[in-house]
Amino acid sequence: MGSMNNWDTHNSNFKQLKDRLLPPLDQGVAALLDDLETRGLLDETLVVMVGEFGRTPKLGGNVGTPSFVPDGRDHWAGVFFALFAGAGVRGGQLIGRSDKIAAYPAVSPYYPSNLGATIYQTLGVDPRTAITDPLNRPMHLNEGEPIAPLFTGATS
Repeated sequence: MGSMNNWDTHNSNFKQLKDRLLPPLDQGVAALLDDLETRGLLDETLVVMVGEFGRTPKLGGNVGTPSFVPDGRDHWAGVFFALFAGAGVRGGQLIGRSDKIAAYPAVSPYYPSNLGATIYQTLGVDPRTAITDPLNRPMHLNEGEPIAPLFTGATS
């Protein structure tokens, strides 16, 4: 998706997204999904698109965005998105909801460990599979639970 820090929109957040970043992303994701569907591969391919954080609900004046940048947004771990398609995912769903200012989850949150467990389960690997580290200490591949509503359509 371009050079380093291409998506780091601490200023001109909305303009950069609308004019430069989202159009090619939308086109690329749509082309990938269409191609997988056309080739009959979407049912066996899990497509996941996720970032490592969301953006502050407040514009400007954040830790990484000075107050004189009125349309900037900083990094925010409280709420972020993930897009899933294929491999049995029921499309057209919105799972989860943030509070009225998009700062924190308004319903039961999902964590990166849930994302990992979902991917492992879709690959046919039990997320709780026990492995050992180089010092022979036991641990699990993942501690989270899969995001069941992705596949059942039933929200919890």
